[in-house]
Amino acid sequence: MPKFIVNTNISKDKVPESFTGELTQQLSKAMGKPAQYLAIQVSPDQLMSFGGSTDPCAMCFLYSIGKIGEQENKVYSKLLCDLLNKQLKIPSDRIYVSFFEISAGNVGWNSTTFA
Repeated sequence: MPKFIVNTNISKDKVPESFTGELTQQLSKAMGKPAQYLAIQVSPDQLMSFGGSTDPCAMCFLYSIGKIGEQENKVYSKLLCDLLNKQLKIPSDRIYVSFFEISAGNVGWNSTTFA
């Protein structure tokens, strides 16, 4: 059920069509979770600043049932920052990624929960 949200101030026309597909495949592989359960949300054109500057930046959130922890998060942070830099041209030092582990009973899907 991993869910990855990207909020960024870059414009929608600068988000490649391949971005969500590549994110899905890379995160699925890194997390060991099936791609069909991974949800990606990209919110471009946001009014944002980072360090007082409105240069390209991103604030991201990765939610998952399991697979969140200090060592895993370092791997995910590198992967995600590299992808955002490559695909969206956002420097890694202008990206925050917050990680959240959610219990299975707190995630609804298909008229039930994952518990």
